Amino acid sequence: MTSERAIVWRVRAAAIALLAPVLAVTTVSMGTSAAAAPAVRAPILVTAPKAAPASTDFEVTVKVPAAAASRWATLSSSRDGTTFTQLSRWRVPAAGSTKPFTVQPGEAIGRIWLRTEVRAGRTVTQQRTVAVNVTNPYRPSEPDNAQIPEAGVPVTGTLFGNHPIVGIPEFAGTVRLWDVSTSWNQIERERGRYSWEALDREVAKAEAAGQQVLLVLGGTPRWAAVAEAPGAEFAGAGSSMPMTDPALFEDYVRAVLRRYGGRIAAYQIWNEANIPQFWRGTPDLMADLTARAYAIIKAELPGATVVAAPTGSRWVKGFTEFYPEYLAALRQFNWPIDAFSVHLYPLPDGTPRERALLFGMMKTALRIAQAPPLPVWETEINFGITNPGTGDAARSIPDAEIPAYVARTYLDSLRFGIARTYWYAWTPEYRLLGIQMWNGYLATRAYARVREWVIDSTFHGCSTTGVLVLCNLDRAGKRFYVAYTDDGSAASLSTPAGMTVYQGLDGVTAAAGPTIAVSGSPVLIAN
Repeated sequence: MTSERAIVWRVRAAAIALLAPVLAVTTVSMGTSAAAAPAVRAPILVTAPKAAPASTDFEVTVKVPAAAASRWATLSSSRDGTTFTQLSRWRVPAAGSTKPFTVQPGEAIGRIWLRTEVRAGRTVTQQRTVAVNVTNPYRPSEPDNAQIPEAGVPVTGTLFGNHPIVGIPEFAGTVRLWDVSTSWNQIERERGRYSWEALDREVAKAEAAGQQVLLVLGGTPRWAAVAEAPGAEFAGAGSSMPMTDPALFEDYVRAVLRRYGGRIAAYQIWNEANIPQFWRGTPDLMADLTARAYAIIKAELPGATVVAAPTGSRWVKGFTEFYPEYLAALRQFNWPIDAFSVHLYPLPDGTPRERALLFGMMKTALRIAQAPPLPVWETEINFGITNPGTGDAARSIPDAEIPAYVARTYLDSLRFGIARTYWYAWTPEYRLLGIQMWNGYLATRAYARVREWVIDSTFHGCSTTGVLVLCNLDRAGKRFYVAYTDDGSAASLSTPAGMTVYQGLDGVTAAAGPTIAVSGSPVLIAN
């Protein structure tokens, strides 16, 4: 975050009606005689929100009442409630005045005090102070359903991404290469000398399975790092550090492009750049590396997709301190990417609903940054995952919930407009994860089932009624639906017109009556 910015005020031309008086009336004695009745002076009225996000202007309206003579009014602000800085001054006619203002609170969150004073000569005759709580806009929030064009959105196999650690992920349309000895520091162990064996192997495996490849280009080789890291690193010594010269990163990107060309369809700049164990450089430098890689990739392979560095979102503070600045810097480079990316791991006790709320925070950040409408790729997801830095065991998701968690993840990706979701990870056992995905596992069967339901169909959006979600699709002109509850609770759905059967994630199909019981485990409804 930057330091507190100056509060900007601009006075609108026409007065607007007061929304509601918010301050109490002050009484002042108007005479010396004990028998005289006290006069009531009309108060200054200030209308302001109780809270406003730091990223959004808010309105304040000040009404100074009529008086026997004209006076001067001032408007001031304070961040500590004690020291005020004058921001506006105007002459108040005898008839009084109403002044509307638009306030830009700046990026510093906390409380801001707004004070109005009226003076007759040098004497303060009236004073009113209101406080507005400036909130952090980057917090989990309910995302809107995706805006779907009238023709719908084709559902392709690349929605179903996976992250191989061992073997070849079944049913995946695309794989992300990371954690398989294919990072920069594992390939270029000495400057200009490349060990391509691991990347050759992983690319060949993906090609044999008909899967597109997304390659993560970080992290920094030890020989290229500016210094030793001050703490733990997940990807090897020096991997989280900036390089001594960004041209070293450019050389590596060129070497990858020369060797693989179109065999690698997409390139991601780094991994979880908001987490110090992966990246200790600045957001600005990560944006610079993004722009450098984009220029090289597009020159060598115009059809390749360049994916921004992803940010982890489960720790809101880490998201807030990195991602808005990274987006602002990308904007300065005119958005040198083809897709945004995010990791939506909830905290260990989180569910698919908490994942959705984290995506709401991501969408808020994109809106505030005035980002272009590019696809969003979720390049890692799982549930129950612990903090890898602590080594604590993950929360194991109960078997009864695993199929629902997996299926809702991919259906929510459709619902909220996430173009790709890469499950982390394909391996028989990974102690940091709450759901394991491997040949024949419960998670894998659910992954395959929901893919079977929606692949090669056209998605027409989801409607929500309370917690009930109903997604509308068709395949070759034949309509069908998928229904589930957002919070995992039980609900009853009136069977859509023309639908005659429903199927659960276990593959069992039954005749549909007038209503269908729905829960957090999605059901396919068809005819």
